[in-house]
Amino acid sequence: MNLATTTHEHNKIPADDYLIFIICIIFAAFAFYLDSPSDILAGLHRINTSRSVLITDYVALAGIGATLINSAIQVLLTLVLVMTTKTKLTGRVIAAIFLTAGFSLFGKNIFNTLPIIGGVWLYGKATKTDFRYLVLQAMIAGTIAPIVSEIAFFGDFTTPLKILAAYAVGIFVGFIFPVVLEKTVPIHKNYCLYKGGIAGGFIAVMFAGLFRSFGFEINPEYYWDITHTLPLSVLSYTIAGVLILFGLIADNPQNTLRKFMSLTRERDTSDSDFFRTYKYTAYVNIGILCALATTVMLLLDKPINGPILGGIFTISGFAAAGKSLRNVVPILVGSIFAAHINFLDVGDPQNALAILFSTGLAPIAGKYGWHWGIITGFVHVSIAIFVGDINGGLNLYNNGFAGAFVVVIIIPIIGFINSTFAKTKARIEEEFHLG
Repeated sequence: MNLATTTHEHNKIPADDYLIFIICIIFAAFAFYLDSPSDILAGLHRINTSRSVLITDYVALAGIGATLINSAIQVLLTLVLVMTTKTKLTGRVIAAIFLTAGFSLFGKNIFNTLPIIGGVWLYGKATKTDFRYLVLQAMIAGTIAPIVSEIAFFGDFTTPLKILAAYAVGIFVGFIFPVVLEKTVPIHKNYCLYKGGIAGGFIAVMFAGLFRSFGFEINPEYYWDITHTLPLSVLSYTIAGVLILFGLIADNPQNTLRKFMSLTRERDTSDSDFFRTYKYTAYVNIGILCALATTVMLLLDKPINGPILGGIFTISGFAAAGKSLRNVVPILVGSIFAAHINFLDVGDPQNALAILFSTGLAPIAGKYGWHWGIITGFVHVSIAIFVGDINGGLNLYNNGFAGAFVVVIIIPIIGFINSTFAKTKARIEEEFHLG
């Protein structure tokens, strides 16, 4: 069977869907090698009954096996959504699948995501929108999944009424998510790739405010594993290797290299779909950035755990929709520098996560140059470490929300400085010419 010609239109499972399924198998293989079935089942129960607010590293909470199986289950759920609705695979959809895999290691689970997906489906029914055009929104709406868990499991005990209330709220936030997502576009202007985090941030702020106004304080969690760096690093490098190998064998290697160089040279990636433009070369890009992010974390002596691996997979996924070595590296340089000089310890989880997720602002570096990328990464870390306090940890894509603040600050400054420089340059050239 020719991988390059197998399509949905032929009513066969595309090679891309096979690849995602293989990744789930790899997750499951690692899970059952590292943990026992009984521990995995017990861990899955702990995951689905946890508050799941930031930072809840499921590896620390429930064990490595249960965490990987939870992620595999969530990815399979998204794959089922894509296949049953015949949703066309795009760079954004692939990014959302990797986003789901990553955040299912520290915040998403079946219990807290199902009502939100249901809410997006109801929005489609109410607006007469085919659900295939809303699958992407349903996938990324899980950013606010902790709202569901917080309502169901706050306090010392859980009741059927609390679960019912949690699901009602989950359906509601899923219903309004597509509307809020659309209205936030003028804020980020596509310079922040983590659009779902921006929409989710505003919704989370609203609910955090409501909870606090009625006297319910949202207490942050601190589950942070430091004991599974080796197996999770091996897993990350394995996924990277599979992706690179798939991208190379699905197309001519020389053609892939040529396309990869072209992809890397792209400057304006604010609304890019590398998968649509470069097809299998996008997988090579995903694998390379996955390996790069893992290596950077290891060089910085950060533990590879659920949240860190989630950040690595997020960088990887968006390599199908706008990220490349050219625009990611400057952001990483600026964010690493900021993490080394701010008041937090360099090993603090907030610093580590801000470094990884700062790359959501990669389009700024791509369009305006590496120097602005370094500045953007620096500013992002300085903002991201405080933004979580606003939404009480209810928004998993917290760094996406922080990215909106960075865009609002940085883009006007870039515009002003570049405009002033251009006018000064033109004036000097005009005077020189007249002279």
